[in-house]
Amino acid sequence: MELVALCSSGLEGAVCIELRRLGLKIEKVTAGHIHFHGQLWDIPMLNSSLYSADRIMIHMKTFTATTFDELYEGTKSADWQEIVHRNGTILVEKVKVRNSRLSATGAIASVVKKAIYDSIKSTKETDDIEYPIYIYIKNNIVTLMIDTTGREGLSKRGYRIKTSKAPLRETIAAALILMSGWDEKTLLIDPFCGSGTIPIEAARIAMRIPNLRNFSFEKWQIFQNLQKQAIGPREIQSLTISMGFDKDCEVLKVANENAHRAKVSEKVIFKCKSFDKLSPFTPRQAHVVTNPPFGMRLKEGDSHFYKDLSRLFYLFENCRICLITPKENFEDMVKKRATKRFKFQNSGIWTWCYIF
Repeated sequence: MELVALCSSGLEGAVCIELRRLGLKIEKVTAGHIHFHGQLWDIPMLNSSLYSADRIMIHMKTFTATTFDELYEGTKSADWQEIVHRNGTILVEKVKVRNSRLSATGAIASVVKKAIYDSIKSTKETDDIEYPIYIYIKNNIVTLMIDTTGREGLSKRGYRIKTSKAPLRETIAAALILMSGWDEKTLLIDPFCGSGTIPIEAARIAMRIPNLRNFSFEKWQIFQNLQKQAIGPREIQSLTISMGFDKDCEVLKVANENAHRAKVSEKVIFKCKSFDKLSPFTPRQAHVVTNPPFGMRLKEGDSHFYKDLSRLFYLFENCRICLITPKENFEDMVKKRATKRFKFQNSGIWTWCYIF
């Protein structure tokens, strides 16, 4: 079947890295969507094991519709009965329309729901068996998908009960680590770690810690005989996988609590030390991935901070450095050219990632 992984726009490359490692064939990549071929039994493994994806969807149908009759007939013609139990409850979670004849999202949702119920010859709804439906219509092309993950996306790992100001979403942190080219052996360091998301996600990736939580597919009839699958966890010989520094000693207490809940506390070290007090690291023995303060995390009067960030290249000489910032002219500010740069959506804000 055709499956679709959703992620933040601009970070599709990270999901592609993970899918290729799993031996899955990628068919098409669009903004925030990675289409690939998989089997039904891949779905539990994908939800449990992918770190950079937000959701795993089943692609049901793509067709052209300019009228509600065409929307109804196109929807009904999909093989819903192969996935959806006749007593299941259809939940239209998202309707996104762009540049199309059909535009009334409420009416679109109603027509799609009716068509699905008619297709499966539904007799009654069962509240505890839900099938979340995503509807995308662009240039009159309709795409229908079923969400296997659930209302809370894969970024909700469960370990981050408390956070620092403007924390990085877990899936974005994982995506940056993957796209930075980390080899999972070199010590990963975050000099501005806050509540510890980047070091924790690095440890989870290296140790293959699965996403242990409930998913929407688990109550579906077709999965009743399938077991949850995940790759890992695995044993790591290195005493420390990742390290985080921050000048806020209180927020590091939160980071340690998060690491404990994430089951990586033995492999992650947090130290209370400000950026200007850090000593140089041995060349090529560190890999830096960091989210320096900006926006609400950067106090008024600290605009000179960006220029001071050039100290990173002194502290981590000849090391791979990956950082994110909303500053498009960051290279000019630090007088250093990145080997790679790209932008992505971070909570609705376009943010730049620089890799040196």
